[in-house]
Amino acid sequence: MIRLFLISLVLLCATGAWAGCSGTDLRQRLTPQYEARLKTEVAKVPFAYGNHWIAKKGNQSIHVVGTQHFGDSRMRSVMRILTPVIAKADAVLLEVTKRQMSTFWEDMRKDPSAIMITSGKTIDEMLSAEDWQRLRIALADTGLSDQQAARLQPWLLSFYLSRSGCGGRGIGPSAGLDDRIERAAARNRVPVGGLENTGSGMKMLARQPMRDQLKLLQMDLRSSLNSDDQIVTLSAAYFEEALAEARIVQEWTMYRDLDVPRNEVIRLLRQFDALILDRRNRAWIPVIQRTKGDLLVVAVGAAHLPGRVGVLNLLKAQGYTLERAAF
Repeated sequence: MIRLFLISLVLLCATGAWAGCSGTDLRQRLTPQYEARLKTEVAKVPFAYGNHWIAKKGNQSIHVVGTQHFGDSRMRSVMRILTPVIAKADAVLLEVTKRQMSTFWEDMRKDPSAIMITSGKTIDEMLSAEDWQRLRIALADTGLSDQQAARLQPWLLSFYLSRSGCGGRGIGPSAGLDDRIERAAARNRVPVGGLENTGSGMKMLARQPMRDQLKLLQMDLRSSLNSDDQIVTLSAAYFEEALAEARIVQEWTMYRDLDVPRNEVIRLLRQFDALILDRRNRAWIPVIQRTKGDLLVVAVGAAHLPGRVGVLNLLKAQGYTLERAAF
């Protein structure tokens, strides 16, 4: 289920102090052997460190900021650094803007295929009787009826299964860094635009083959690992500007308690990332390049920054030079 904290909606639910949160940073529990392995693996990731970079080409400078979509008091100090940059910017680009999000439910009503099964078998028909019962029990306090749950896309059901004490359940930002950046832009009368249409990330998730969505849902139903560990690790790494470390550890540890071939787990997780991160990153680059202005601010979920198909490496491939900035 923790992969859904990285939907661009990426890095949901992270706060400085949580009631009922029992997680610890998994990186602090690595053996010396795995610490060395982590160092080797992260060295292979382009732009593995840093939440604030400046991409330059010609007269243009683009401040690329990795965000966390849910609130944390530590963001106040981050905004003290970013606000002067935002105030001078010609434009700010976010994944989606508040104005776009205001039409979210109307957009979903017109085309519910990103979140609902609109034809064919429903979830109760595709899961085993045992897993369907597990799901019914797990969703008992969500307000979803069996009929509603049976029509939801498996990726969304996995999201509802989160039992973490390190944040709320459901979708909706609470003063995340994106929100703070957008408000700062509005105060300084800086134009704000979206890199994609509302619901684009969800539509990507719905493109994952149904059989694979079901496999992930089944693993989420059966796994008893402490999801708080994953969330605490992601949040701690984010504020250390080392998110790539947490994502590597996440791949090592997720679903370790299940009798599932490790190569199959990795295939599913990387397929998920290819849809929710890589494809969207590629689609955003032309939008960034079309935006006029000598100084731009691009603020996207932090998981979109590092990696071979990360936003930073894609900008580098377009001839931009990159330098790390204060965060």
